Amino acid sequence: MKRLLPLALLLIGAAPSDHPRSYLLSVGNIPLSDTESIEAFSVKTWGVEFEAVCRIPPGWRIRAGSSATPDGEIAGIGSQGVTWFNTASPKALQSFILVTLHGAVQKEDIGVPGNGVPATFKGTVTISTDDGDVDRPLTHRNIRLTPARRCPVR
Repeated sequence: MKRLLPLALLLIGAAPSDHPRSYLLSVGNIPLSDTESIEAFSVKTWGVEFEAVCRIPPGWRIRAGSSATPDGEIAGIGSQGVTWFNTASPKALQSFILVTLHGAVQKEDIGVPGNGVPATFKGTVTISTDDGDVDRPLTHRNIRLTPARRCPVR
């Protein structure tokens, strides 16, 4: 029996999570130079259930949701330059959406597109620069999940 204990512990540790966990989602850690601003973002999701948009930044439109399949989207766009964010991790995009995940975050795509499992979070951010707008990639590194059961109280 004692010889089987390490094997049993290994199997328990490798078991996938089947218990849903709720989180407050933040978007940030976006590299910006002094003259750049975040004007929009769009993140495709996989396996994310959207529970609530907890708050909408002033001057922004936020869209969050999914279809009957595991794919979904979080997107936001500022209405004009004065509403754009000029910091890498804007406070207005911290803990602003309540989501539920049923498993671990899938960091990279697995398999071939259309016949595999996409990353949990993958998208783009539109940055206003001195030379015009540029799109830069967003990944799991730009998404922070903080365990929570409900939206923060204002």
